[in-house]
Amino acid sequence: MYLSLAFIRFLESLPSALAVGLLLLPRLIDEDGGRFKPWVAGAAVFRALLGFALLYLIARAIIPAERTIDATVLEEFTLGTSVGRAWLATQLLAFVFAGLTIARLFWSSDLLDRVTLWTGVGVLAVVSVTGHAIDDGLPLWTQISFLLHTAAGLTWVGGLLGLIWWMLTAHKKPPEIAAKLAARWSRIAKAAILLVAATGFALAYENVGSVPNMLATPYGRLLTLKLALLAGALLCALGIVRYMGRRPAGKFDVDWVAKIGSLEVVFGLGLLAIAGYIAVITPASHETNLYWPLPFRLSYIATWGQKPVFPSPIWWWGIASAVLAIAAALIWWTPATRERRLYATPAATMAALLCLAVSFSTEAYTDTYNDPTQDFTAESVARAMAAFQENCVACHGPMGEGNGPMAKDLKNKAGLPIQPADLTAPHVGTHTIGDIFHWLTFGGQSGVMPSFSGVLDGDERWDMINYLLMLSSTNQSRFIGPQAMVQWLVAPDFALIDPQEEVTTFFKLRGKPTLLSFARCVANGEGERELEASLLRAAEAAKAAGANHVTVYSGECPAAAKGREALHPAAVEKAYSIINRYPNVPYTTQIAQAHFLIDRSGYVRARFKEFGADDGSVTQFSAQAAMMAKEPLIEINLHSH
Repeated sequence: MYLSLAFIRFLESLPSALAVGLLLLPRLIDEDGGRFKPWVAGAAVFRALLGFALLYLIARAIIPAERTIDATVLEEFTLGTSVGRAWLATQLLAFVFAGLTIARLFWSSDLLDRVTLWTGVGVLAVVSVTGHAIDDGLPLWTQISFLLHTAAGLTWVGGLLGLIWWMLTAHKKPPEIAAKLAARWSRIAKAAILLVAATGFALAYENVGSVPNMLATPYGRLLTLKLALLAGALLCALGIVRYMGRRPAGKFDVDWVAKIGSLEVVFGLGLLAIAGYIAVITPASHETNLYWPLPFRLSYIATWGQKPVFPSPIWWWGIASAVLAIAAALIWWTPATRERRLYATPAATMAALLCLAVSFSTEAYTDTYNDPTQDFTAESVARAMAAFQENCVACHGPMGEGNGPMAKDLKNKAGLPIQPADLTAPHVGTHTIGDIFHWLTFGGQSGVMPSFSGVLDGDERWDMINYLLMLSSTNQSRFIGPQAMVQWLVAPDFALIDPQEEVTTFFKLRGKPTLLSFARCVANGEGERELEASLLRAAEAAKAAGANHVTVYSGECPAAAKGREALHPAAVEKAYSIINRYPNVPYTTQIAQAHFLIDRSGYVRARFKEFGADDGSVTQFSAQAAMMAKEPLIEINLHSH
């Protein structure tokens, strides 16, 4: 279905682009363009009629396969869906364009020609509306970029087709006329390509999301191929521009320009075909199952960010890069080497960049850039906690510190002792979550850790990664105190109870600071009264600061101290207990009392053991909540660790 849609979009775009090109080119040299009028009208009518085939294929791609599509269904789809209404608007514009091109067969008018041309450009622009641009959830600047991108790109392709047509049929025209047309078209083509590049970058930012996605997704790989074809087209254009600057006066090699221009058209048609396909497939930023084709990736955190000791391979590659960069500069500026600098300097520069890239390289796998199927939630972490205790503690220990009962007996394939990884150490953050998923699926790097693909399914492995992400923060989270720290620890999401179904997750509270309070009201006597007083102060402080208050209480805690409540309190308590650790205090999954201050972006910033009457904690909380309320809102992904 995708191929059919892409093919129809290609056939639909090509005639309208050609029509615009044949309308535009004659105007550049004040030619009446009468010989092109029948072709322009035929192309416009063909485009308008082909729109009905596009409607059927769009409907077939959306409507369930078991439902027959007839005229009534198509009418309902066209008038009752945003996709259908978008198609209807584009089709009406296409018929207006076709009508104007037919009118030109009977009337000659400069105004009619201008209106027809700009209507045609509008038809080119709205091609995108029947693709990803129909998504009304996209930012306005992205939707505008779609329109400008397709209008500029198709005008360029159509102008190229028109230029080649003119060149191949203009043997009786004076050379200066051909040269004038080529020069004036070149200026329009440059502007169109600049607009294509600028809007293409904006669209790639929205639809690809990251540089790795350019190679790890079908959408990204096609976009990479599209850039390669664009580079080929630009090289052809550069050849024509160089010829225009050096051609003898009074001469113009129409045949040579037509041949190079024809090659440029081939690249342009390839671009158009790819654009039609990627407009209907899943954008790279929406893919979850990513395939990374290279055995390495570039990472500062995993290389220089680890502060490698000199000497080491990272240092040697870095030094080689610096030496080659200096050599490139010396070759360029030394008079004795000027004859060779056009070749030697780029070669040395490329070698320097290659060595620099190697110094930033670290091992990668097919799953390295995979996206999770399970969100970073407390419920996910709690599920994985049980699986970890069942499958991993023998080697990694109960808290993942690499001190399990089997740790001292582990040996690699060479028979050498090997220590299980300390999963609470900072090195965990040097790996992508896709790396960890790969090891859980196929076994660890050392060959000692087995594959867990037969024990944990895909979703359970992603749950495990959520747990490991929490676990890896415990060395730092032991020291979270009342004084606000920098933004680095993302608060796990979890479901909330809301009878009105308005705020159903912790994530939806973002926008202002939140106090997340835990307590177990199961003690008796003086301790119970102190706990209740602390909880009441927490509730009053959150209210006074204008902060959200979410409570995860068990036992008979005072009703006045409660805020929004978690739907699965036991899971939330277990998940947050992982970061509720203190130096030299034994770990427990039960939180007697703790209060986490979450900023408006969703980061854990501070923690209070209690709110005493005279310990200044209420004042400190209020000041920090007020400060965080003024901080800029940062849109973060739940897996942005």
